[in-house]
Amino acid sequence: MNRLLLAILTAIILLTALPTVEAQPAARSGEVSKKKSSRKGRVQAEGETGRKLEEIRAERMKNAGYKSWKRRLPFWPRKAFLLAELALFITIGVLVGQMLEVSGYVRYFAILTWPVLKMGRLGATAGPAFLMAFQSGAVANSMLVASRDKGRLNARQLYTSVLVVSCLSLFAHLPTYVLPIGSVFGAEATAALFGVRFVAIFAEIIVILAVSNLVICRFTDETLPEVDLDPDTDEDLPEGRKKKPKKFWPTVWSRSRRTLKRLMIYLIPTFAVMAGLEYFGAFEKMAETMPGLFTFSFLPPQSAVIIPAQALSLYNGAIAAANYLDAGAISMKQAVLTILIGSLVTAPIRTFKHALPTYVAVLGPKTGLVMAVSAQVLRSIFLIICIVAMWMVWH
Repeated sequence: MNRLLLAILTAIILLTALPTVEAQPAARSGEVSKKKSSRKGRVQAEGETGRKLEEIRAERMKNAGYKSWKRRLPFWPRKAFLLAELALFITIGVLVGQMLEVSGYVRYFAILTWPVLKMGRLGATAGPAFLMAFQSGAVANSMLVASRDKGRLNARQLYTSVLVVSCLSLFAHLPTYVLPIGSVFGAEATAALFGVRFVAIFAEIIVILAVSNLVICRFTDETLPEVDLDPDTDEDLPEGRKKKPKKFWPTVWSRSRRTLKRLMIYLIPTFAVMAGLEYFGAFEKMAETMPGLFTFSFLPPQSAVIIPAQALSLYNGAIAAANYLDAGAISMKQAVLTILIGSLVTAPIRTFKHALPTYVAVLGPKTGLVMAVSAQVLRSIFLIICIVAMWMVWH
């Protein structure tokens, strides 16, 4: 019982604190401090719709004191703080995963995610990671890697689970950004923005699990690892061969130490490289040039302004679209379509800047890069399919 209470307490702390880790990049890009109010590419509202969006953004800034404090730090102290914060939560992810496994309570989390585990033929230890993905993909992936290192997940299960986590972590951000923007644009826009993203994520999860299961059944002879839900005791062994009970925390730490050491070895240099690229303006240059590499004849001419603005932040692009919408230059449907296409075009920038360091830290350089690119490619494919379906319904 004490172990259960400790696990629940740690999970509660994690759930209340984690949004600052995963949501930080998106919130940081969508919220404006006084210091950055004149940043190049920032769009000013010119009509009623745009002003409503600015009010929503200002309200979010006012309610995000901790995030605002981090943004006001000088560049390198802020990056050092974010590195320490990310390292802390990756550590918590590994430790929580081992706490649940050593205590044996992982079985209860597996019941909650049973349909997903069954469809993909995944190990029970992936269940807690899927639940944690709604708060933090970094922590969820850390839990998965810790389970792989202990032999509870094989390589196929790990990669499948990582792709599922990348999808589940998006659900937490949908209400945060899509609903405020959609509510200003109207009910139809809200349904379109939310529906397209939701269906794309849900369909991607189903396909990933189905394909993973199909590959296992048809083309491999994989033996699924047995999950030892209570590895420190064995009631079935004869009296003289029973395992001696081990202390809870020393067991958790001994199982986590090697995984944590490897993760930190990857995390620190990768994070330093990404920070250096940001310091020298590489990501700003990407944000300026990438939208110009794509032209879409089916979009209104105003998309040439909206999409580059969206590369700076989602709210910035939405305000640019709102200005044209208030002026009568584009329709609501054109605004929604442009925002969706803009998110598709600018997503690789955010993936490279924010997600890649975590993938590399957790999975290693080669595998992390492959998984980050794979997750982004799959996300784009399903989003394109759903955008096309939405436009066909509208027409």
